[in-house]
Amino acid sequence: MVKALDQVLKAHRVEGLVQTASVKQTDRRTQYVGRGRGSAERETRVIEKVRYQITEVTRHADRIDDLRARFGWKAFVTNATATRLSLADAVLGYRHEYRVERIFNRLKSRLPMAPMFVSRDNQIQGLTYLLTLGVPLPTA
Repeated sequence: MVKALDQVLKAHRVEGLVQTASVKQTDRRTQYVGRGRGSAERETRVIEKVRYQITEVTRHADRIDDLRARFGWKAFVTNATATRLSLADAVLGYRHEYRVERIFNRLKSRLPMAPMFVSRDNQIQGLTYLLTLGVPLPTA
């Protein structure tokens, strides 16, 4: 039971954020071995079913608040100076990045292009320039 609960907490990425209390419920039944009706001399076996029921879930509010405070943060790194590229312009550029990637994807899917392997920097730069010729820039 503990292993299964740990797997669920890990799958939902809430390990250490909640604590549970459970109760073990055991149901025992005596059953005759084989087919037919039982008798006094007939062999019996005990069938035991075990069930765990979660009775309480306690949230660790301080840990949840700490984790929530870190959600949504994204680090942006650039080598451009602040005079050349402001923080607002850099964030807008990164936000539009997926559009450019989608446009490249559509361009590659419509043209019968085989993978190209380049090894020198000037080849990479030339291929990038060639691909951007047919890509319209996204508008704000």
